[in-house]
Order: sequence, then structure tokens, then C-alpha cells
Amino acid sequence: MSDKEKNRNIRAIIVLSAALIALLLNIKYKREMVKSLLIVLVVIIVFYIISTIALIAIDKIRKLERVQPVNSSETKEEGVEEDSEKQG
Repeated sequence: MSDKEKNRNIRAIIVLSAALIALLLNIKYKREMVKSLLIVLVVIIVFYIISTIALIAIDKIRKLERVQPVNSSETKEEGVEEDSEKQG
């Protein structure tokens, strides 16, 4: 299963939950229908953009390769120094 298939529904869940919260708040504050729909439209657009940016960032972070040390003896020496500092 590819990453896109795993993340296919995340954007929709984020946008729909934000729209639901906006709708409930509009009902609570008894706003007019047109004003309420405009608010929900703006919320949907904003959260769609935010979720798209977040998914792109998450994909880039997942694809980052771990940096391997150039010389393995340097890392062994650093590990020994860190162990001696913890003991002392």
C-alpha cells in the first residue's frame, strides 16, 4: 500500500470535521443562513489548504534519509565519551 493510499482520507476528515465544528458554532450563535454558509465555505477552503500543506510536509519528512556518519570510528569514540560522562 503506497503512502498516497494511506493518506487518502486524512484531508477529507480534517476538512469535514472543521466544517462540522463551524456549522455547530453557527447554529449555537444563531447566525443567518447566508452568513453561516459563507463562514463554512471559508473554513473548508482554509482547512483544505492547511491539510494539503501538512500532508506535503509529512511526506517530505517520511522520505528524508537518515544521515550516516562518514567514519564509523568517530561515532564509536563519541559513544565512549558520552558513556563516561553519564557515569561520572
